[in-house]
Amino acid sequence: MKTFLIFLTAVLFLAGCKQQDQSQRTFLIPEGYTGWVTVHNDPSAEENVKEYKVNKEGHASVNEKNIHDGWAATNYFYLDKDGDRKELSPGKMIHGASSGDETGKKGETYFFVGDKKKFETTEYKPEDR
Repeated sequence: MKTFLIFLTAVLFLAGCKQQDQSQRTFLIPEGYTGWVTVHNDPSAEENVKEYKVNKEGHASVNEKNIHDGWAATNYFYLDKDGDRKELSPGKMIHGASSGDETGKKGETYFFVGDKKKFETTEYKPEDR
């Protein structure tokens, strides 16, 4: 009986966890870009997109109020002028990925593209975005 109660408690706890979007996301970043990337909610952006293009200023717009990584992996690629991709590895060229700001209607998340040394010396300033 005790085992059943522990199992039931675990199932109820897991059922109550927030798990909105568990699909994989891909960010396409202009080749050679380094610095912070800000991903923000834009209701006019295309819906249900899983590949997000980052512009040369380090911005990407998505039509998702609740921006977060969820349970799925996120992929990052440099995209060259011919459309070829070069994968960027978290921990090597991708750092500081946030879990997002879901307060109010803003919806924003961010990450840094570049080497670890530059990441450690470059402060994220959302007011600059």
